[in-house]
Amino acid sequence: MAQEYKTGSENELNEIDETLSGNILLIWDAPEYEYYEKTTDWYWWVGLIAVILLGIGVWQKSFLFAVLVLLSWFTIALYAVRKPQLITCAIAERGLVVGTKLYLWQDIKSFWIFYNPPSHRDLSIASKKQLSPSLRIHLGDNDPVVIRESLLKFLPEKEMEESLINSLARLVRF
Repeated sequence: MAQEYKTGSENELNEIDETLSGNILLIWDAPEYEYYEKTTDWYWWVGLIAVILLGIGVWQKSFLFAVLVLLSWFTIALYAVRKPQLITCAIAERGLVVGTKLYLWQDIKSFWIFYNPPSHRDLSIASKKQLSPSLRIHLGDNDPVVIRESLLKFLPEKEMEESLINSLARLVRF
């Protein structure tokens, strides 16, 4: 199944500044996130769950919960139809470049590649900063061995567990 991706403006297509990042060792384009085509049934199920939760909120006389359910349903519906943009990623001498942002090697703790083709091909980057979440980068059709070998020059490889949110999102094909 061919996937269609949106491309951003020329500024968003990530002009990688080599003066800031150093020499580029490896570069690839990746979608922002894994996109799954949604069927009509998928939207019906999401709507049914929202109606049930809304009913529970009304039954419990919880106005705030009911508003939260409606906002959540609206947000999920908006993101479900949104196509991912292609982002340029690169491994450079000074750090990992994702889009226009440079993550310096000294700020990154470790990496792990989740590889379960054909659907699950992600690079996970753990930050040394306490409040920074791990960064997930889709590898697309790129060879994970080449990316792994390039990253091993700068970072240790440390096995990570997949988060519950990522597992659930893939399970419901969100």
